[in-house]
Amino acid sequence: MEGDSPKYAEAVAVKNGKIVFVGKKADAEKLKGDSTKMNDLKGKTMLPGFLDAHSHYINSLLVANQCMLYAPPSGPAKDVESIIAELKKFAGERKVPKGELIIGYGYDENVMPGGKLLNRDDLDAAFPDNPVRVDHVSMHGCVLNSLALKKYGFSSETKTPPGGIIVRKPGTNEPYGLIMETAFLPVMEKSESMTPAQEIEWTRAGQMLYAQAGITTAHEGATHLPQLQTIKQASDAGSNIIDVIAYPFITDVENILKEFPLASWGKYNNGFKIGGVKITIDGSPQGKTAYFSSPYLTGGPGGEKNWKGELTFPQDMVNQMVKKVFEMNVPLNLHCNGDASIDAFLTAYEYARNGDLSKPWNVTTIHSQFMRKDQMAKFVKYNIRPSFYTLHTYYFYEAHLNNRGFGQANYISPVRDAIDNGMKPTNHTDFVVAPLDQMMMLWSAVNRISRAGVRVGPDQIIKPYEGLQCMTINVAKQYEEENSKGSLKEGKLADLVILDKNPLKVDPMEIKNIKVVETIKEGSTIFPAPAGGFKPVKVSDAAKTYSWTAHVCDMAGINQAANKVWTLTTFNGNQIDMQKAPTMKFEKGKLYLFGSINSMTANCALVDNSVILDSVVSTKKTGDPIVMEFESSIKKTLATVDEFNVSGNELTLSSKGTVVAKFRSGQ
Repeated sequence: MEGDSPKYAEAVAVKNGKIVFVGKKADAEKLKGDSTKMNDLKGKTMLPGFLDAHSHYINSLLVANQCMLYAPPSGPAKDVESIIAELKKFAGERKVPKGELIIGYGYDENVMPGGKLLNRDDLDAAFPDNPVRVDHVSMHGCVLNSLALKKYGFSSETKTPPGGIIVRKPGTNEPYGLIMETAFLPVMEKSESMTPAQEIEWTRAGQMLYAQAGITTAHEGATHLPQLQTIKQASDAGSNIIDVIAYPFITDVENILKEFPLASWGKYNNGFKIGGVKITIDGSPQGKTAYFSSPYLTGGPGGEKNWKGELTFPQDMVNQMVKKVFEMNVPLNLHCNGDASIDAFLTAYEYARNGDLSKPWNVTTIHSQFMRKDQMAKFVKYNIRPSFYTLHTYYFYEAHLNNRGFGQANYISPVRDAIDNGMKPTNHTDFVVAPLDQMMMLWSAVNRISRAGVRVGPDQIIKPYEGLQCMTINVAKQYEEENSKGSLKEGKLADLVILDKNPLKVDPMEIKNIKVVETIKEGSTIFPAPAGGFKPVKVSDAAKTYSWTAHVCDMAGINQAANKVWTLTTFNGNQIDMQKAPTMKFEKGKLYLFGSINSMTANCALVDNSVILDSVVSTKKTGDPIVMEFESSIKKTLATVDEFNVSGNELTLSSKGTVVAKFRSGQ
């Protein structure tokens, strides 16, 4: 994996977890001793273990105990009947007792044939004695059966919250199973208690998902303090069978530094290290929250006209965040999707460095999907590494074609141009958003074919060997571990993967069908799991229980404005005298504003009295024109708010130093 062209060895020798020889079989046999174990691959292909360039590892602890329901080719869930069959198989294999919750994940209604969608009645008929929850592939919703609806508090009396979806059974007010967006919050918030023993069990189960994909190092992107504590506790207990690298989210860094001093970063301890900092500056292109320099062809997520998306944080704050990481002297992973967000990142990078490029800095842009040709020169000049997301060419091309047009949709994840410009890009799955399937990821980079069978930007196709480098040696450089991982070389760790076929010698269209036969971490097989199991781990403090939820961490933790209902009293200097004044609530990283006619919502972070909002989305109800104009003015003003202050039961919101709204809370 180290050169520009494939290089083969006949034999590899391993001792004490490291590679001690790579070369001719005859030379390797000279090292043979009385206790040497000889392994004949019998035509299979061995490579360095795959390195995960970006995923959300912490979620694997949850989904490892759930039924995988991705649609083909990445899963078995081709229709409602196959979903039910997989859930039954899962429950049978796990011997799930009556009354226990069964959870599946990866359901995608967009690919169900004939428009027949999963509903409550389907799940009730198959599971009359168990609550069942099937999570949507977006992780923004689920389908529940009757017992699960009851468990999470949904009934015919439940009102649909602003920004939420509760599908009702035709002709009734009974929930029919599908719960989405803000209505999904009660489901996400109700996390189950976990014991230290479960923490160890779930850690190993989650890591086996990576191991069976041939991955020996996993990535945890955008980590918050409770999640870091969980990873460290499991690591300290000796649970890890692979390496885990975590990237704390920028808004949580100060809290994390109190418990994880900077001097401890970048060093493995029991298979776990903190690799750097993660910043997210825009959203997703398929969700129409990525930030572009030209409008979406289909408008905004709430029907906005001339919608280009928005930065997650204002440019000034992005500048300061990037500068902070530079001054910490740690690697930066920065999420940017739209071309305008990439421009914003480059602006922040230049601000942080202030013209001095003499000091090396390891920077990786995560996703980098809609990079323009003219932006590549700066990536090369600044030695910035893009980590691409070529799976979008398969899963989301049709959505990008509708939203962005032919030119941008076909140039998505331009790996070919990046390599030709001298970059060493990586490629990732973003698991659990896309399946943890390294061969499918390689297939997408080599073929660039959409779910509908369309060739996507054929000029950006890369060779299978280049694709393998994007998941081995290039990722090792991303992690500053090229001296120990990423290639078959003497002195490196014996992190290896064995495939049933050679990706360089099969028809490129067959790459996705290649199977991982064995995964080896530091000389020991971890997949398939050893016959006697892994080394037992002693559980300490067994009586302790605690809970955490991977999907709903507040961006800034607890703040004085959160979890209270605030009633508007003053707006742009005018007292509010209305029978039903607008109310607002900050909760779980969201702002909710309820007006007389319409409701509004936005992702938000409250950081050191600063307010950071992404796009404010409003419902589209009609009513009194005067009230509607007032609500429209509130929406426009909210978009400018950059500061908050709480004094007793009064909340003030300001824009550029000017108070624009005051609220009071009686709670």
